[in-house]
Amino acid sequence: MSILNPALIKLLQIKNTISFFNDLTDEEISDLIFNIRFQRFDANEVLFKEGDTNINEIYYLISGSIDLFLFSKKTKKDVVLSTIDKPILFGEMSYFTQEPREVTAKSKDQGAILITFLIKESNEVQDPSAFSKFYKNVIKKLSKIIIKMNTKAN
Repeated sequence: MSILNPALIKLLQIKNTISFFNDLTDEEISDLIFNIRFQRFDANEVLFKEGDTNINEIYYLISGSIDLFLFSKKTKKDVVLSTIDKPILFGEMSYFTQEPREVTAKSKDQGAILITFLIKESNEVQDPSAFSKFYKNVIKKLSKIIIKMNTKAN
């Protein structure tokens, strides 16, 4: 394995809290992701905006809270949809759908700390089975979300 940066070391330490990384070794995770870094945000600092086409970055919240907003055409104001607290992975849906960001994400707290990373393309990964495991985990997580939503609807 190549020299690890501090953000990757931290991500590997907490990998068990990220369902996308279930059953993946440290080496497989290191092979799948790149441009891993810590980012610190001030209160009310925007991480990404609704409609942004910079869709490849995925976020893991280590400390603080993030507000997710949607612009209301009716009131002409941002409406808070939810507040997410650590630890949580977010921002992944735009990567998977390749669609613009659906919401605006702003740091609620002073000094919120995140790990951000990108996922390599399948032809850039040394071990294709790692990519298969990763996407199987993604499908499992999204299926659970759909089941949970269906349960709430009934």
